[in-house]
Amino acid sequence: MDKMHEHHQMEMPPHSGMEGHSTMKMPMVETASGEPVHVMPGIPLWMAITGIVLIILLTHLLLARKKTGSEGRATFNFDLFRFKPLRRLVQKSYFPLLAQSLSVFLFLLVLAAGLFGNQRSNIAPVLTWTWWWVLLIFMVLGFGKIFCTICPWEAISSMVTSLSLKSRVKKLGFEYRWPKWARNIFPAIIFFIVLTWFELGHDVTRSGPATATLGLVMLGMAVFSAIYFERRAFCRYGCLVGRISGLYALFSPIELRARSAQICSSCTTKDCYKGNEEHTGCPTFLFPSKLQENTYCTLCTECVRSCPHENIGINLRPLAADLFDKVKFQWDESILAVVLLALTSFHGVTMTPVWRHLNDLLRVETGLGPTICFTFLMALMLLLPLLIFWAGAKAARGLTLEAGVSTSDIFKAFTYSLIPIALFYHLAHNSMHFFREAQNLLPILSDPFGYGWNLFGTASKSYGPLLSMQTIWYLQLAFILIGHLYGVLIADRVARVLFKNSRHIFKSLIPLLITMILYSAFSVWLVAQPMEMRTGM
Repeated sequence: MDKMHEHHQMEMPPHSGMEGHSTMKMPMVETASGEPVHVMPGIPLWMAITGIVLIILLTHLLLARKKTGSEGRATFNFDLFRFKPLRRLVQKSYFPLLAQSLSVFLFLLVLAAGLFGNQRSNIAPVLTWTWWWVLLIFMVLGFGKIFCTICPWEAISSMVTSLSLKSRVKKLGFEYRWPKWARNIFPAIIFFIVLTWFELGHDVTRSGPATATLGLVMLGMAVFSAIYFERRAFCRYGCLVGRISGLYALFSPIELRARSAQICSSCTTKDCYKGNEEHTGCPTFLFPSKLQENTYCTLCTECVRSCPHENIGINLRPLAADLFDKVKFQWDESILAVVLLALTSFHGVTMTPVWRHLNDLLRVETGLGPTICFTFLMALMLLLPLLIFWAGAKAARGLTLEAGVSTSDIFKAFTYSLIPIALFYHLAHNSMHFFREAQNLLPILSDPFGYGWNLFGTASKSYGPLLSMQTIWYLQLAFILIGHLYGVLIADRVARVLFKNSRHIFKSLIPLLITMILYSAFSVWLVAQPMEMRTGM
């Protein structure tokens, strides 16, 4: 990272009829390539202090509330397939093609524009990083694994292996088993870390060719895996998008579940898992009858079409139902929860003046190059949350020695309480990007390849942000508070799974909640910093 360039002032474009948006001048800085970027102000100091006070106060109030005994899954549940036209649509053999057609078109547009368009300006970076990558997290919050339903990589892979636009039954390829040592989500975690290193360390989010190349790499891995391995092993173990959204989808209000366990147990064909002549079985090796959480379900709805008893439903349910029900905890999911927290915050840190100062200081003091300094600071940002939360688990172990629960078990279980904290900071971070930058898509829609076109008459126009800075500040702070509160509730629930004695429950929560308060306070500090609006995370 080069040192901070001289600040400039630039008048923001008029807000094009968006009344209520304040007009303000945004400072500008230059990237290493000399390209100016907006610097958005962070939330005011009074708002940051208020947020931190509320985090501490509400944590105490939640823990002091009366407990009502069992606090697992709430009873509210509504099957969306009660709306019969929706069920009939999903049961159609052409439903996957219908659901995936728009995303495939947009994916091909990104590839074409990124590889063959004007290399200085085309639609690929904005459409990918400011829209898709930012809105992905909002999609997960509202609709669970809906992106997997419309995933263009899965769509193209299925077309290749089935030799059909509609069918998903595999006709081309092999059925080799995924390596046993890799039957976890560590491959996806490694891929996520490597992608973040490329994305932030090499300014991928500004480059059309680099964005298109990453899309091709993902497509290549998906197609190769679909041909070589059985079912959709890559979706289950290797896809970073699927695994990130899978962990976040534990919070989602949407789930796919069997309607009646009795009907499933009496079924002899198990078409939902094995498939039949017309439909494939579950591509991620799940028995719908035993499905208890969203993590690995891709909402492909193949089980809906293959079940001869119409025993699969898609339900509306309370938020975070899977997290409140969690009783089994896995190391790979636990590590991903912390990595998500770390890398989401890392994206925010790299957009602040503090990041530039740290880079400059490290380069001056060590004489190392920018890539090595960036890699070192990224590794540090990954390790610190792991070490801090391990220290919290160690302290909890020390306070509950007689309970016999190990430090590793405490760490592994309590990291699930970090998922809502990571999710809602992610939403807070992405809100700034989307509501301040989303309008940049409108001019470039008329000239997607940067060839000087004006297809829709918007190429020469400028548009104001979707929301004012003040509105975004309140939204960001609200997201962080909501994530923290759900984190506290889930930590309390996890403590009741690990410990049976109320004294041990209380003692175990003390150091772990302190770490959660510190991290949520750090999130507030982050959104209080001026941010360079390059693209979304």
